[in-house]
Amino acid sequence: MYLYVKALHVFAVVAFIGGMLAMALALRVAIAAPRNVDGGRFGETILRWDGFVTTPALAVVWMAGFTMAFGAGWESSPWLLLKMIPVVLLSGLHSLQATALRRLLREGKMVGPLFRAAPVAILVAFACIAWLAVTKPF
Repeated sequence: MYLYVKALHVFAVVAFIGGMLAMALALRVAIAAPRNVDGGRFGETILRWDGFVTTPALAVVWMAGFTMAFGAGWESSPWLLLKMIPVVLLSGLHSLQATALRRLLREGKMVGPLFRAAPVAILVAFACIAWLAVTKPF
């Protein structure tokens, strides 16, 4: 059973990270695009994808992750507790990205320049998570 949950977890992680990177791209386009360029259709498409794929994938990531952690007895392992830091940061960044894109499209509020760093932050956090999950160093 563990291997099936692990496969589901990995699939959901890939869908989630892909969706976050797509939203980061949409926000970077919004930051760089001239004011007269209409990226609304692209942004709306990304938001729909987020609602149908990325957000449900995030829920599956959390559920499958907890299932594996408690099933394997890792709930107090130091590597898992450390892994939770970038996991929580990615979850929060996902919410911030979606809110920023929604506000941009619906209210015309410009996106803050810190979102330029989102793709790098996503990839660094994901690399840390993958390293900790695969190596279980302590």
